[in-house]
Amino acid sequence: MELTLKREAHFAGSFYPEEPALLEGLIKKFLAQATVKKIKKTPKALIAPHAGYLYSGPVAGYAYKLIKELDFKKIILLGPSHHFPFKGLISGGFKIWQTPLGPVESFTLNDFPALKDKALISEASKIHEPEHCLEVQIPFLQMTLHDFKIFPLLSGQNEIKEIKDMAILLNKIMDEKTLLIVSSDLSHYYPYDEAQRLDKVTLDAILANDLLRFDKFGEACGKTAIEILMALAQINHWESTLLSYLNSGDTSGEKSQVVGYASLVFS
Repeated sequence: MELTLKREAHFAGSFYPEEPALLEGLIKKFLAQATVKKIKKTPKALIAPHAGYLYSGPVAGYAYKLIKELDFKKIILLGPSHHFPFKGLISGGFKIWQTPLGPVESFTLNDFPALKDKALISEASKIHEPEHCLEVQIPFLQMTLHDFKIFPLLSGQNEIKEIKDMAILLNKIMDEKTLLIVSSDLSHYYPYDEAQRLDKVTLDAILANDLLRFDKFGEACGKTAIEILMALAQINHWESTLLSYLNSGDTSGEKSQVVGYASLVFS
């Protein structure tokens, strides 16, 4: 399949500001507002939300505040496809991801011989083009880290056996300079109180690293991406901490139908 070398910032001006100064100022505000305690162990993975910044940005700020100025060189971005059904993991194959804050270099599958498992992972730029969940994470990375490259992946509709196999596969490219970021929102379009109840069930399962409980009861658009992270956490004995939870009723004031957002760290 022919692959495009550069992915443009398709959601600048809708999910986040297109003007660089406005975008920088907004992210700086989210980071300043986040009150994050230092954790003793080095972060290995984050879960961060991916709605429009005015809705989920205050929660995302907690995740990115925690990694500010740390020396990660490889960022694996993992999230759901909202537009295409597929199995396995899909890399976009782009060399550059553009944002209003500038270009970011990207790894492709060719950079990782250990990932050459065609049953689990492949490349398709057309699946990444219309997807917002990874793009919205990149400006936060540009405001918190230096000298890094990204490896963006989308996760399809995968069963638990496949989830565990993909975790084993990705674990081959994890090292001390690697950070995994899972992009996911939680429950969608429930009344405020019901959403809080459902999101507590989801978060309790994640914090307990109970993969089967999360698979059965958890609600999240990035469910299989989170499950890959949980399987990685089981392999590496990572522990998770909740940094922030809100829903769009808290950030926008409209509580009849809300979307849940959480930031977590695995270390």
